[in-house]
Amino acid sequence: MKLGQFSAWISVDGVALTELATEYSPDRKEASCWIPSEQDKQFCVHFENDKPSPSICLSGRTYVDGIRCGGRRLRIRRSGNVAVSSGSRDSVSTSEYTRRPLVFGKQALTDDDAYLNTPISPDFGSIKVTLRQVAKAKLTEFECKRHESPPPLHERSKKALGHSIKLGAEFKSKRNRMIQDRPIKTFVNFTFKYRPIELLRAEGIAPPEQAQARTASSSEILDLTLDTDDEGDMAAEIERLEARVLALKERSKRTGPIHPRIKREMKTEESSFKAGEIIDLT
Repeated sequence: MKLGQFSAWISVDGVALTELATEYSPDRKEASCWIPSEQDKQFCVHFENDKPSPSICLSGRTYVDGIRCGGRRLRIRRSGNVAVSSGSRDSVSTSEYTRRPLVFGKQALTDDDAYLNTPISPDFGSIKVTLRQVAKAKLTEFECKRHESPPPLHERSKKALGHSIKLGAEFKSKRNRMIQDRPIKTFVNFTFKYRPIELLRAEGIAPPEQAQARTASSSEILDLTLDTDDEGDMAAEIERLEARVLALKERSKRTGPIHPRIKREMKTEESSFKAGEIIDLT
C-alpha cells in the first residue's frame, strides 16, 4: 500500500503478498487491505519513504494482533539514482542475543473455560505499521523485552479466524537493544488484515480459484488420495479443507440452507472445527 511518499507491504519468501480490497481514509493518512496468509510461513513487514530528508528522523512501529513489536528507525540508502529510507521487521527479541521469527500459524483453540473471558485485542487478525517522526536524540538502551507466542483462544470466541501470528524457532542474533524514541508527529498508518485464502474467497474478497479447463478421458482414474507422503503437504491440504468447510458453514448461517451442490462437495471434506464456531472478518 502507498500513502503519498510512504509505503508498506508484507512479503513471504521474498515476494510481496497480494493486497486485496484496499481502502483509504478521506485524509489519506490511513490505509487498510486484506492479505492471504499461509500456515507456517514466515513473513516480513516492510516500510519505506521515497522522499527522505536528513533533517527528519523516521521510525516505523509494527504491531501484530494488537501486540507491539517495537520500533525501527528508517535508514537512508540509494536506490539507483534516488535516495530512499526504509526499514523492516521479521522477528522479535526473546533475550539480549536471541530472536524468534514472525510466522503465520494455525490458530490455537481450547475448550478450557479459564480462557473464556481472556481479553482479545480489537486488532487481532491484523498487522499494523505506524510511520512517525521521532526526535533525533542519542539512543538510550533498556533491558530487552522478551516476546512470547500468544495464548490459545477459547473455542467459543468470535475471533476464530483460522490463523494467528506465532513465533518461530529461536535463533541467535546480534545484541538486541530496547530503544525509547520520543515521538513528534505521526504521518501514516497501514493495516494489513490477514486470513487464509479460502476464507477470503468465500467472502468474495479474493477472486475465486481458476478452474482448470480440462476434461478427463475415459481411461483416467479418479484418485482422491494425496499423491505425497510428505507431512507438510498433507498438513497444508488438511488446513485448506478445514478452512473451506468453516467458510461454507458461516455462509450458510447468513444465506440459509446450503445449496445441494455444495453439500455434495462438503461430504468429501473432513473438518476438525466444531459446530457453532463463528468467523469474524472484522
